[in-house]
Amino acid sequence: MADKAKTAEMRKRVHAARERLKNLSRSDRRGPTDPATGESWHRGHVMGHTAEALNFWTTQFRAARGGASEVGRGEEGNQKRRDGIDRGEAVAEEELQQALDESVVDVLNLLDEMTDEELEREVLFRSRDGDRPARLDELLEMLVIGHLEEHVAQLAALD
Repeated sequence: MADKAKTAEMRKRVHAARERLKNLSRSDRRGPTDPATGESWHRGHVMGHTAEALNFWTTQFRAARGGASEVGRGEEGNQKRRDGIDRGEAVAEEELQQALDESVVDVLNLLDEMTDEELEREVLFRSRDGDRPARLDELLEMLVIGHLEEHVAQLAALD
């Protein structure tokens, strides 16, 4: 059986984030304005964005597992990001919570699928800051696990 120590640790962190999400209360407070973007997000924005981001990146990682040599958002991916944020204004919080939980479950499924050997694979990461080679474990940490944890903390701060 393939080594799964790295993915097991990642799963543990995703489970902890999922539990924290389940225990958050509701609030309509907005977060502070981001000086770089001028955006001030409320819970719906954060939940919509996080659900979209997890969906987007799990799809990208599955493509990389299937042989794709690069991952990244590009123009279409950036529009999906904006759509996810805007969805937070358009739908009920219960729908956002369900979508976010389904996205978290999909991350857990991805981690079940991946081996530690696959995590060591290098791909071209296309980002706003330019293209660079990166290992899948680094990208999974930055774009999925760490990103989820950051947004869960952001939601907790809005409680």
